[in-house]
Amino acid sequence: MKIIYCAYGRAGLECLYALLNNFNINSSNIIVFTHDRAENNEFLRHLKSLRIDFYLDSVNNYYEQLSIFNADILISAYYRNLIGNNIIELVKGSAINLHPSILPKYRGALSSVWAILNGEKFTGITIHYMTDKFDEGKIIYQEKIPINKFDTAFSLYNKLVTLFAHRIPRVVNILLSGAPGDTQLGDASYYSRELPFNGILHFSEVTYSESERFVRALDFPPFEGAKFISGNGDIIKVSNIDDLDQYRPQMKK
Repeated sequence: MKIIYCAYGRAGLECLYALLNNFNINSSNIIVFTHDRAENNEFLRHLKSLRIDFYLDSVNNYYEQLSIFNADILISAYYRNLIGNNIIELVKGSAINLHPSILPKYRGALSSVWAILNGEKFTGITIHYMTDKFDEGKIIYQEKIPINKFDTAFSLYNKLVTLFAHRIPRVVNILLSGAPGDTQLGDASYYSRELPFNGILHFSEVTYSESERFVRALDFPPFEGAKFISGNGDIIKVSNIDDLDQYRPQMKK
């Protein structure tokens, strides 16, 4: 089996090892497309150690090379570029994407961030066939997990990546069996990669519950967390929900 693997970060790394451990994959039958970003360095180190060929510019620039490679499947694991139809057609539609939400809700980016902000009780994973539109293909696999009251964007990210890594071997076998997938049903929503509210809110415009969800939603080390504007105009950084109590009198009732 030959694989085009478009992947990034911890999701790319963990799912790669899940594939290596469960299928006859070596450096000659997988080609990787990823990104040149500091938070991706661990993935890049492992690719180099494994002597797996990888490219840092868009997979869409490699149509001719990939035609020669003649892959059986394409897997997108947190890859940040939209993959063109001509690339998807190289694997005769056997292209799947790993998305960290229960589609069709929370298409796009920052799915866990917005799930927390919106007070959702559950999130989960969806693995679906790819089309030329973000996160709209037929569903091969879904699984829900609860969002607990202390979950942050960081904890949900890691929980969902781990779940993907555990499930990807099963889903690849489903893909190879020719399963048609299921049409996405229900109300769809989409969120961009922009930071919610530019990362800052006024204490006077939010309730305590809203501020608490905002702090949890923006908790993703090493990135800067939530900020608030106080009644006297000061900018207050709040990285932990336990630090919010002192500002409760400034918030909406």
